[in-house]
Amino acid sequence: MMSTLDTARRELVKHIGYRERGTNDTPFNREFGKLPGYPAGGYGYPWCHSFVSVSLKRAGLTPDKDFPYTAGCLSGVAWFKARHRFGRTPRPGALVYYGPDGGTHVEWVEQVTPTHIVTIGGNTSGSLDGQYFNGDGVYRKEVARNSPRIHGYGYCTYQEDDMPLTDADAKKVAKAVIAGLTHKVTKDQWAAREGIFDVGQQLDPKSGLRQTWAYGKDTNARVRKLEKTIAAQGATIATLVAALGQGDELLVDELVERIGARVEEALAAHDVELQDDVDEPDPEDESDVDDTPAPVEPAEAS
Repeated sequence: MMSTLDTARRELVKHIGYRERGTNDTPFNREFGKLPGYPAGGYGYPWCHSFVSVSLKRAGLTPDKDFPYTAGCLSGVAWFKARHRFGRTPRPGALVYYGPDGGTHVEWVEQVTPTHIVTIGGNTSGSLDGQYFNGDGVYRKEVARNSPRIHGYGYCTYQEDDMPLTDADAKKVAKAVIAGLTHKVTKDQWAAREGIFDVGQQLDPKSGLRQTWAYGKDTNARVRKLEKTIAAQGATIATLVAALGQGDELLVDELVERIGARVEEALAAHDVELQDDVDEPDPEDESDVDDTPAPVEPAEAS
């Protein structure tokens, strides 16, 4: 069964090459409806958003549920942001908004590459049959992903939606998982009876990671200490056995000196330094997350 994402693509693609014959008076505006204060009987308004709105509706998406059914770019951005479906990551099927606050222009993202996005947009400029036209039609374009004109992306919902979660959705899932794994220690739990955790202490994955790291470091130190003790005992026994086997008169001072030398050799063989310079992991560190919005600059009016 064809997904609505593919249906949307086919709907938008079939309009590539359309050029308006009047001042913004297009079939897309006619289908969307009149807006007061505009020429051509209320149909002569900028049509970049009415183009994607009408096309997505024709493709079977539900207006104001799967996408914002609007003729205004600022309204579209506000709709996505209010539903936590707006971000900086380009995805096929998303709407890309340009200019300050995303209010200048909008296009539909057809394809994403490591460096560019391929878009289909209306009321925009583009090339057709070797000729360039300025702001009067529907064109397929390639835009650099790092373009300062890009404000961000609104994520539409499709019937067979294989698109990854938005950043906001991913954070919600992470918080829900942490909440499900968080609990308070009760007096009946083994860790409380052994004095490892205090009754009533709250445990979560972050504190658990720190505790595991601390116990691992402590266990390593204890094992090394035990190994040294066993090595010293073994050296002592071996030295005594050797001395008794000689059958000569044992001189206490000489025997103690021999035992001490053997013990030092045994300890040196087991002396593995603990890496105390290893930093404790910090689960709170989110320095790898860059929430800084990309700069924007005014773009050409749609």
